[in-house]
Amino acid sequence: MSTSLKIRIIDDITVKTSFFCNLCGFPLLTHKDFKQHKEYECCNECYLTYAEARRKEWKDGWRPKQTVLEEYIYSRKSSKTARSNNEL
Repeated sequence: MSTSLKIRIIDDITVKTSFFCNLCGFPLLTHKDFKQHKEYECCNECYLTYAEARRKEWKDGWRPKQTVLEEYIYSRKSSKTARSNNEL
């Protein structure tokens, strides 16, 4: 008995998926993160903090100032470190 296997390669992927938030650089972990990243190019946390209240401005290109963003990232890193230390 002989079998003929045909392999067909489909390359329809035209959009590259990032696994990190374009704004804060944190990894996308949840379904909400990926959903918000697809529409707003940021994780759910950044969406809630910056984009939700300014949806129109966000779609028009508004982004927080770099100094504000750096403070936000520092704060998020600090809170994650504090939670990790409390779990020990």
